Amino acid sequence: MPLTELYSVAGEYIRARGGEVHLRAGVESFRSDSMAAGLSVEGTDASFDAVVLAIPFDVLSRMVPEAPEAESLRRQLAHFATSPITGIHLWLDRQITDLDHAILLDRTIQWMFNKSRLLSRGASSILEQRGEGQTHEVSYVELVVSSSKSLVPKSKSEIIGLAFDELKEFFPAAREAKLLKSTVVKEVNATYSPRPGIDAYRPTFPTVWPRVFLAGDWTATGWPATMEGAVRSGYLAAEAILRSSGVNGRRFLVEDLSPTGLMRLFA
Repeated sequence: MPLTELYSVAGEYIRARGGEVHLRAGVESFRSDSMAAGLSVEGTDASFDAVVLAIPFDVLSRMVPEAPEAESLRRQLAHFATSPITGIHLWLDRQITDLDHAILLDRTIQWMFNKSRLLSRGASSILEQRGEGQTHEVSYVELVVSSSKSLVPKSKSEIIGLAFDELKEFFPAAREAKLLKSTVVKEVNATYSPRPGIDAYRPTFPTVWPRVFLAGDWTATGWPATMEGAVRSGYLAAEAILRSSGVNGRRFLVEDLSPTGLMRLFA
């Protein structure tokens, strides 16, 4: 499902259980003692039983207070660097593949998502109206490039040209297709850069401040910087909150599946 739909369900879940969701409410700083955790939100102070800072490491580094107890976390955060991800969105005048998704090897573009199929379940295609009563099939394809450092300085037209040329290598039908519309989305600070040795600096979920916890794909989840890793961090942060409250042994994180077949050789 689209991420916006997923997020809205999460908000509804919280509200149905007596919680509140505040959007566009920037947190400026945090504090904590044995009694409560506090946040300064756009000039207003609020207190909570616990606070989970589910924010990027570079944002956290700007929020960490200037205090001796924060020095260890500061040193950890100093080892992190960001890595970009680029999304290339193409609208073509025909379907170029029946695949929903493909991994593309040995080229700049790495992933293909056939959005016209993924977003139109129950319909044969996305249609665009042309002329009097005439309809033509339109294909919407998203291409994703992880660690796209080489694309950051390039212009939109350069990126579109490169991506479309490579797409034609993988899907011959694209060679006859006309590009109707395109856009490029560069997320320059999308994830942390998984440089050698970085795992040693990924922080755990409790912090030196009572009642303040961390979450995010860059924390010590045991997984790479993925959405699945971020979800794991949420479970682990929740477990840490319970332990700090004296509730031990409660697990939210589902253990990894046992390896089968050839994977047992690498376990």
